[in-house]
Amino acid sequence: MLQIMILVCSVNVSPVDCQMETALDVISGPQTASAISCGMQGQALIASTSFARRRPGEYVKIKCTHLKEARTAQKI
Repeated sequence: MLQIMILVCSVNVSPVDCQMETALDVISGPQTASAISCGMQGQALIASTSFARRRPGEYVKIKCTHLKEARTAQKI
């Protein structure tokens, strides 16, 4: 199982370097069974909420993370 994680990053951080540790905000989404459904559900989640309307200088990134890694990141 995978966990959908929505990362809000500064435009000063490259997309490759935008990780849970460097993000301005991390939003935990629902669990999903595959990487494909994670990407599609993550896009739908962003489109249906205010996540896409970020302040200037920010962007959002979808990260599909194994549940163990997602739980560890949430404790930080």
